[in-house]
Amino acid sequence: HHEDGRILKISSKNSTTKKILEELYYDILNSEFWMWSWIRGMCKYGDYFLQLTLEEDRGVVDASTLPVNGVTREEKINDRGLTEVEFKVEGGGNTRPGADSVYHPWEICHFRLLGDDAYLPYGKAIIDPARRVFKQLEMLEDSMLVYRVTRAAERRVYYIEVESYVNRIRDQFKRIPVVNRTNGTYDLRYNPASADEDFFIPVRSGEGSRIESLPGAQNLGDIEDIEYIQKKLLASLRIPKAFLGFEEVVGEGKNLALLDIRFARTINRIQKAIIQELNKIAIIHLYVLGFEDELENFSLGLTNPSSQAELLKLEQFQTKVTLYKDAVSDPGGGIAPVSSTWAKKFI
Repeated sequence: HHEDGRILKISSKNSTTKKILEELYYDILNSEFWMWSWIRGMCKYGDYFLQLTLEEDRGVVDASTLPVNGVTREEKINDRGLTEVEFKVEGGGNTRPGADSVYHPWEICHFRLLGDDAYLPYGKAIIDPARRVFKQLEMLEDSMLVYRVTRAAERRVYYIEVESYVNRIRDQFKRIPVVNRTNGTYDLRYNPASADEDFFIPVRSGEGSRIESLPGAQNLGDIEDIEYIQKKLLASLRIPKAFLGFEEVVGEGKNLALLDIRFARTINRIQKAIIQELNKIAIIHLYVLGFEDELENFSLGLTNPSSQAELLKLEQFQTKVTLYKDAVSDPGGGIAPVSSTWAKKFI
């Protein structure tokens, strides 16, 4: 949030334009409430569609969500070499009848995360690179649990002197009684030994019967492969580990703040995609209301996600100012190291 508690910052030299846009985003669209779901949907799918409801004297009066898989964006080159955009909505959207309706670009707001040409004219989801890695991690975790259940059990080896007794005991453990429902006969079916069953081994007479224990799996703590896939997953999401709770925040959050600088670049990219379409909504609203001269007389902004990045910029600027003072000041010989003109130009 900004200093005034708002998520979206609206600036304009014309107070009337600012008031109109504040009414549009704060009252009509209620962006303070819906902004989170818009951004989340765009990050999840790579695209997010809003259908704008327009009225001649009131501009944009409503915005409703459209299903991502039900909207098709088509781009065509006209005779003048310009790109024309139109949207096809399966089911006709909220206001038009028919199985498929065609909408103009000023009726549909298309939030999209660009960056991969293979997905054009659509965006690419933030979680798209992590889908394959996530499936691998799921399978590894399942196999780890199965291994722990089957191999962690401690088994025993029974050494028994009499061989016939061993066979009887073995058959008791290796065969299960089954009743045939058709004719009522009693049968013993083969029941193969599982990985956690005991062993029965005959020994020669005179050696004596004894029981030994076989230890369970000793390498249950070796999960380097799972940790490797986890790192790949986090790297593909571009989110610091501490943000997802995979490691503790140490040093009163200072290490996390440094990671926040790199993470802020990803957030800034998402913010630019949101601001681009919010500008489009504002331009449409002003144009319908007749404020054609004010279409470029405003700016929208979201909060910088990294306060640490702002502090580093201030520190860099302060270093430049200090360097400038030292460069143009007299060290004692009556001649400054460089001229003020050179210092202002290059520092």
